[in-house]
Parts: sequence; structure tokens; C-alpha cells
Amino acid sequence: MRNVLKRSPLFWILVPFLGGSIIAINLLNTSSQPYIATSLFAVSFCFLISMLVYSRFLSQNPGSSTEKKYSQRWITGVSIFLFALASGIINIWLHSPDQRPDFFANTLKNQDEILVQITDPPQTKESYESTTSKIIAIGAETQMHKASGNLELYFEKDSGNLLPVYGDQVLIKNKTSPLISPKNPGEFDYQKYMSYKGIYHSAYLKKEDWTLTGKNTANPFWSSIYALNSRLKSEITKALPDPAQKGIAEALLIGNESDIPNDIMTDYAGTGTVHILSVSGLHVGIIIIGLSWIFSFLMKLPFGKYIRLVLILAIIWFYAFLTGFSAPIARSVIMFSIVFIGVNIGRRANIYNSICGSALILLLIDPFMIMQASFQLSFVALTGIVWLQPKIAAWWQPDSKLLNYVWQLAAASLAAQFITLPISILYFNQVSIYFLPANLIVIPASFIVLIVGIAFVFVQMAPLIWLHHFMSWLLYGCIYIMNLIVRFINDLPGATWHGIYINGLGAFLLSLFMMLLISGFIYRNKKLLLAGITFGLAFFGARDFDIYNSFKNNELSIMAISKNHTVITLKDRNKLYVLSDSGFVHDKALLQHHVNGYAWKNYISPENIVCLNSEITSNFSNENLRIQWPFVGFYDQTVLMLNSEIRAGIRAGFTTIPSGDIDAIVLYNNPPIRLSDLYKKVRFNSVIAASGVRVTNARNWETECIENNIPFFNLQKSNYLSIPI
Repeated sequence: MRNVLKRSPLFWILVPFLGGSIIAINLLNTSSQPYIATSLFAVSFCFLISMLVYSRFLSQNPGSSTEKKYSQRWITGVSIFLFALASGIINIWLHSPDQRPDFFANTLKNQDEILVQITDPPQTKESYESTTSKIIAIGAETQMHKASGNLELYFEKDSGNLLPVYGDQVLIKNKTSPLISPKNPGEFDYQKYMSYKGIYHSAYLKKEDWTLTGKNTANPFWSSIYALNSRLKSEITKALPDPAQKGIAEALLIGNESDIPNDIMTDYAGTGTVHILSVSGLHVGIIIIGLSWIFSFLMKLPFGKYIRLVLILAIIWFYAFLTGFSAPIARSVIMFSIVFIGVNIGRRANIYNSICGSALILLLIDPFMIMQASFQLSFVALTGIVWLQPKIAAWWQPDSKLLNYVWQLAAASLAAQFITLPISILYFNQVSIYFLPANLIVIPASFIVLIVGIAFVFVQMAPLIWLHHFMSWLLYGCIYIMNLIVRFINDLPGATWHGIYINGLGAFLLSLFMMLLISGFIYRNKKLLLAGITFGLAFFGARDFDIYNSFKNNELSIMAISKNHTVITLKDRNKLYVLSDSGFVHDKALLQHHVNGYAWKNYISPENIVCLNSEITSNFSNENLRIQWPFVGFYDQTVLMLNSEIRAGIRAGFTTIPSGDIDAIVLYNNPPIRLSDLYKKVRFNSVIAASGVRVTNARNWETECIENNIPFFNLQKSNYLSIPI
């Protein structure tokens, strides 16, 4: 391995470049990034100058030994390291739109209008269309000045209104608002996700809030690509009306994963085969193999080898752009192009150098790709396959060609799953148990689906209706069978372990443990084995300590989920009780988005999450939790839940009141009460306004609390309140 890395100079540039990028994103303020980068550039330059001076001195002294001349090469290495580190930092700063002096948010006024250009084809939803846009200018109608930045736009649908398309220039009113980070613990951080795309604000626009200017400044190339993509999507929709088959076909042929139904995506994720739905190296490799066979006749012609090379590269690059040029497909096309060119001109490329080179190119274009799970999984999986697959495959050499093919595929699947395990757990909190048989079946099946799909696309150009129907039926059948197999595997007992949590440091330690341990075994190196065991002990020790601290702490939390749901979570050591209305506790999507992340971070397994329906659970008790609706007791805390249907209980004075003061009153769904009247019935120490509360009522309750020196919390502003036990 050491010799391989020595022959991969781009690796030694990529590592500090990545380090600089990650440091800049996670540790440095954007305002300090250029100063730190400049300092590192200066130090790097000093090292380089000292090396040049030293080399000049040695060249003027013929008696200097060769050993002495090479003993100071580390200075050059340090110089390159610091230069790459600084380049990673400055590259982040250069790609941060909010650091530009003309960034729109710096000078935008409430009465201003904003001139934007639509930069992506709008995505159609039930009641709106969403897209991204580039800001051109801001200001009053007659006094607009140039500005920069990006906006996420939502256009309300209207039957009589023509919505914008890619490239349109649109004049919008200032309805912008900053994207906000999640207010409840464990939720997906959409604000951070969009910031990596250079978008910090959004706007929801009604019909009267925007006007088309009549100008369209679309890039002609991308405009034609999007038009073709849209046409193919329309043909797929007509041929495959079933959402399950349509979504898979769109993902494989045009790179659109947004139409895949949630249950289908869950099946593929649960079996460890979701990677086939993201156009990547697997699909590019299939196309190159097919095209190489189709154009093999060109090899007999003069310069035929180069003609074939140009045609294949042109087609795979066109396919990459057609499918959106995402990180996996971009990496694959760049790397395959480098390798394919090298093979055809008689020069074998170093595969590790090619991987590092493609990563550097992509990160120079968009450095925030490093924070995307798809980018990380794509490069790590490919590296794992290149490094580990031959070593795993060498364990067994079957005589049968079919068995050998299956074993080679299994070795690649094992290598990819092993090397990406820490990243998969970090982002998805689950492990697929049957990934090996699933991949052995689904990868060849996806090969057939892709070939049939490409044939389906070309058949659409032929004026033969019967052939259209036949290819539609064939494509439908192939995808249907593949989906059926994936669902069968995912429904097997224990197919997926859910709720496994590690943080970023844990993923790093686990990666080092696994990499060093397997390297030690492969290269029979005791030092690597010892280092791997050390990092393994560090990982498991840190994890056990974190679990101990989590189980030691108990917590009562109140969350306001939109206007419809008030949720109480009660963490009791390694159990989590979720108390809310039936619309929340029976909705898997809501539980997954708002509760699961919090549970996983506290090392609470799925079987230890207990959902209680507040509409039917009037009495419930165990050692530490007591529910006697509308009272909720947890350890020494008592909470009174009041909504719009509780007035009768207030008038009657409640039939059962726990002894002592009520620690908190939670007001939700707009109960028509005055706190002064309530205080005559029960004594309480704090008031919490949760979901579905009118602004005027919340303001009145807050005023009453201030007058009586009672703490007041408005969850419509903060969404979440935690009460440690």
C-alpha cells in the first residue's frame, strides 16, 4: 500500500486540501478564512525559498554527498502540504456567496424588488412549484443595482398563471426569509444542507408577488439537456403509469430520484441496494462495456481506435449531463475518461491517482461537495473496491466461470459495504444484514433494467407503435420483478438493524480501526494491527462512556410540530415515551423526522420507543411515568395539558389534582382560558404555549405571566423546551 501511495502524488495533495476544506467549513469563521490562508501561503513560500537556497548552496559545493542533498526533501513536502492546506481554506472562502461585497442580504430593504434568473427546472408539487434562482439585481423599480446570491423559490400554483421555466428572468417582491436551523433536537438540518449549496434564503410567492420580465437568458446547452430530460420523463410517465416502476426508470435513465415512492426507497435502503438508484460508476461502466462492443467494428479502420474513443467519451459525458451531473456520476465520468484515454493511447493510468484527480477537480468546482453523503460514499466505496476487492477475491478461485463471476461480484459488494460502513451508520443510522445476497441479485437485475431502458429510449424515435408497447411492457416487467425481489428481502426477519448511532468523531475512529486492522492482516504488519486495536479501544471506550452518560440522564421535552401537533417526549434511561395526538403517533414519516433522530442520539433502540395516543390514553402508569389525563407526571415533574376541549374540566375544578404545585401548564390548540381563572383552580410554576395557539392569546398569556412573575415559554418561536429530571 505504501508503494501505491508513493506512486500517487495527487493523494498527497488531496489529503491536506480536504483537511483545509473541512477545517474552513467546521472550525473557521468565513471572515478569518482569507487571513489564515494567506498566512499559510506565506509560510509555505518561506519553506520553498529556504529549500531553493539550500539546494543552491549544495550545488556550489561539489563535495556535498548525495545523501546530504536528499536529506532535506521534507522541506519541499512541508511546503506542498501547507500550500494545499491553504488552498482548501481559500477555495471555501471563494465559493461562499455571502462573502461577496454585493451579496444581496447586505443592502436589501423591505420595499425593494429582486430581479432573479431561474437556474433549475422547477419541480412540480401538489400546491406549488419549487426551484432555485440566481439574484441579478435589487432595489426600487427604477433604481436597481447589481447584486449577487441565490434564492430558493416556491411559486404558488394558479390555474390561470403561467409559471416560470429554466432561464426566465423574474421580478419578485421582497418576500425573502432566512432559512432556519431545526428547532427540535435530532431533526434534519435543512438550513445547513442548503448552505452547502450556497443558498441561505427562501421566498414563498403568490400570484401577485412576481412578474415575468419576458427575458430568458438560459444557457443553450443546458436548456436543450433539460428539454430532452423533460421529454424523456414524459415518455416514461406515459409508458409506466405505476409510480413504483416509473420512479425507478426515471432514476436510472435520467437521474431523477424525486419520484420514487417512499416505500420503494425504504425497501432499497433496507437491503443495502439503494446505491443502484443513484446514477454512478456502475451505470457508466455498463454503458462503456455496451458501447465498446457496439463500436468494436471501428477498430478495423485507420484511426478507428481514436474515433471509437471520441464517440464513447462523447456519449458518456452526454449521459452524465442528462442525468444532472451529480457528484457520483461526475466522479465516475472524469475517472473513467482518464483511465479510458490512458488505455487507448497505450498508457496505463494509476487508478488511485485518477480517483484523487477526479476528486480534486470536483472540489475545485464545488468544495462543499465534501459535506455531501453521496460524494463521500461514492469515493470511499470506489477506493474500497479498488483496494480490497482483489484481496477478497483471492481467498477463493472457483473453476466455473459463472461461480467466478458471482464471487467477483460478492467480493466487490463486501469491499464496498465494509469500507463505507462508518459513513453509512453516521448518515443513515442503520445496517443492512442481507446486503450481500441482495446485491448479488439486484446489481445484475439493474444491468438488465438499464439496458432495456436505454433500448426503450431509442425505440421512442421509431414510428412503430407496437414496438413502443412491447418495450414499455418489457421495461415495466423488469422493474416490477426487481422491486418484488428487493421487497421480499427487506421483509425477511432482521433484514435491517435500525437506530445505530455514531457521531463524526466516532465515524472517524471506527474508520481508522477498520482500515488499520484489515491492513495489518493483509500486509502482516504488527504495528498496523496494534494501531488498529488502539483506535478500536478508543472508539468503543468513547461510545460506552457516551451511552453511560445518556442513560444516566432523564428528560421531559415539549415540542411544537407545526400548528397541528404538540408532542411530549419522556426519556426514561434507555426508553422513550412519545405522547401526542393520533395524527402524529400513527404517522411513520412524522415520527421518523421529529423523534427518531433524538432517540438515536440518546442510544434508544426502536423497540424501546413507546408511542402513546393522548386522545385515547387517559390512564397509564409505570415506575416513573403516570398519566391521568390531562395530568402527566414524570419522576418529580407534573405537567397539565390544556387544549380547546378542556373547558369543562376547568369549570369543574378537575376531579383529580396531584398533590403540590403543577410544574408546567402546556396550552395547545388555542384553549379559551384566562390564566388568572385557572390559577384559582390549580397552582402552577410555569406556562408553555405550544402548537395551534393564536398570536393574540399567546401575547395575553405572556402579559399575565409577566404580571404574576411566572416564567412563560412560547414554543411557536423556539419549538422545543427541555426539562431535565
